[in-house]
Amino acid sequence: MDIAAFTLVFIPLLVVVNPPASLALFLTLGKDLDRSGLRTIARRACTFAAVVLMVFLVFGEELLYHLGIELYSLRVAGGLMLGIAGINMLKEGQKLSNKQFSLDSGDEISTDELIDFGLVPIGMPMLAGPGSISLIILLGTTNSTPMVAWAILLVMLISMLIFYAVSSMQHAIGENSTRVITRVMGLLTVTIAVQYFFDGLEGWYLAL
Repeated sequence: MDIAAFTLVFIPLLVVVNPPASLALFLTLGKDLDRSGLRTIARRACTFAAVVLMVFLVFGEELLYHLGIELYSLRVAGGLMLGIAGINMLKEGQKLSNKQFSLDSGDEISTDELIDFGLVPIGMPMLAGPGSISLIILLGTTNSTPMVAWAILLVMLISMLIFYAVSSMQHAIGENSTRVITRVMGLLTVTIAVQYFFDGLEGWYLAL
């Protein structure tokens, strides 16, 4: 493998994926998890993001063409997905979801189940977002598929190691501080989502 060519694929992808940008969101959404739980979420998020990018690397251009989907539509969709997560954080943060089970006696019991935020919004659209998907499709047209695939795997491995490194910091943040950070991150998340949305609208306008 040409190391120089690989570097020209790997570095732009790492910059666009930008794992540190997801850290605050990762910690605030995982405030109820211990280090093991956070690391499980990190593995799921990075694995899911890698799978999404691999799919778009292999089938992205043809898939979008056959479905009649433009890249600006991905940006709008990513903005909507991220916006929903940000609004939830602004209102109350990520809470436990309740599940009810009926007993033979007719009574009901409820249990708390943690919302899995590893797939959405951490895996997608934070790691595998409109920007990284667009870049992967572009890189796939100018570089060999194996080279881009290795770059995806390396970027996601680095992302997972970064998440692992900060997973022990979760309980160093107090509950009140976590609530404040959650709402601030909610505002920033909504802002990023709006930017995705307007980027998509700009692409749509330019395509007219």
